[in-house]
Amino acid sequence: MPATRVRPHVARVLERTRAMVFVFDSVICDLFAGMDTSAITDDIRSRLPPPSPSTLLAGAAFLMATNPLWMVAYAHEVSAAHGDEAEDILRAAETAAVTTAVPAPGVRQVLLACQAGGRSVAVVGSRYSATIESYLDRHELRQLVGPVVGYRHHRPSSRPMGAALVRRARKALAMNPAECTVVGASVQAMMIAADIGTQAIGVAGLRESRKHMAGINGSVVVSSLPHLADALATVPISEGITSPM
Repeated sequence: MPATRVRPHVARVLERTRAMVFVFDSVICDLFAGMDTSAITDDIRSRLPPPSPSTLLAGAAFLMATNPLWMVAYAHEVSAAHGDEAEDILRAAETAAVTTAVPAPGVRQVLLACQAGGRSVAVVGSRYSATIESYLDRHELRQLVGPVVGYRHHRPSSRPMGAALVRRARKALAMNPAECTVVGASVQAMMIAADIGTQAIGVAGLRESRKHMAGINGSVVVSSLPHLADALATVPISEGITSPM
């Protein structure tokens, strides 16, 4: 069988990649696919006192919010007890979603290709770490992944943003930024990689188009995870790459 033809700019990224940081949401799976997340938000909202009528902007945001993470953060601002209750609701929803969410096509293939090529793997996501761990275990993927970095809680004062999560993953992998590649499905993931000095590969069609992700500080885009797996199997790590930190 002839070797897979890998586009030169993709090959250049893979040659320099000793570790890959996969974004859990969309790349590994869409956790809440087919679920109405506004129902989670509504459940949290129903247990909270409404904002004071004098705070019009906060009141409008409170009534219109559909993102559970926003509502959890707001609950923490109301009180520690309300925040903990909101966390319990979101955690239960994520736990339930683990049983129904289906891995994106090619996930196992790409993780196996990383393993075969000697590339370390971490997974990061804006979910509870326990949710990500549980998902990987349920689909027998955990043995193919190293560090898992998510949230322990969603308190606004201590919740790490996306870039901080990726930095934690990179440090856990003990790799220099230039040796790591973030694999995401959004412009935000490409921008985070640029911000922290890692390479980036966007996977088209999972969330955003190729044209939106390509070229952000040198990011490259592949058409699917199976195509990325084929490229990983074809392109070895360059011998000239620096050693881990």
